[in-house]
Amino acid sequence: MKLKQLQTQFADSLFYEGDAITESIKTTQQISPDQRLQIYRNSFIMGVTEALVITYQHTSSLVGEDFFNAVCRTFILQNPPKENNIITYGKGFSCYLSALPQLQSMPYISEMARFEWALEQTCNTPVSVLQLDLEKLGQLTEDNLANLTFSTPTQITLFESEQNIALLYEMLIAEQVQETDLNTPCYLVLKKQPDFKIELISLDKLSFRLLQQIQAGKTLAEISRDGLEAQLPHLLEQALLNGFTIK
Repeated sequence: MKLKQLQTQFADSLFYEGDAITESIKTTQQISPDQRLQIYRNSFIMGVTEALVITYQHTSSLVGEDFFNAVCRTFILQNPPKENNIITYGKGFSCYLSALPQLQSMPYISEMARFEWALEQTCNTPVSVLQLDLEKLGQLTEDNLANLTFSTPTQITLFESEQNIALLYEMLIAEQVQETDLNTPCYLVLKKQPDFKIELISLDKLSFRLLQQIQAGKTLAEISRDGLEAQLPHLLEQALLNGFTIK
């Protein structure tokens, strides 16, 4: 049997999509091929579950270890890893959680998972050292300003939710979770620092929408002047703009 075929059979068997691989597993007096295959399956599921726990540790603490492990098992079987780098695995887990009947009355759980995925992705982004040249910006003419587009640091991720995930995250970090109303929108910027820590910057809705428009590549002429003049200073203060170009 060719190696590629053997690898395919083994991968299929891990996800209960066939057991042809048992013919290639040696039988011993202590354990049968089927038993050995089940050990492989359990070991694989446990390994991937551990990776998900690392990414979604706070989501796990919200639902409890037993429930989280059970959900991970079905998620893994339905959404097997597509590449060898397990660090990148877990996208879509929040959507999977949001569809579970058991969690319909607790939307903050899937939202926490979505936040933790954003946190993980931000951790893996490179840190830009570019800084906005305010002196050069101040020398631009009105015509140039109209055609100006700002750039944002590569190490930021925008996150918004109808649940107050910022508050919930603070309580989880402090290990002081208490019953509270989380039905309040939050608008966050996750920003990776040079020391690899992630800074959470809370914005109001208008500032967040302005930053979204900037990230979409809109010129100043395409952005509402009222919103721009009121919210731009706050974005500058938080160092969320690191350059500009003239179209």
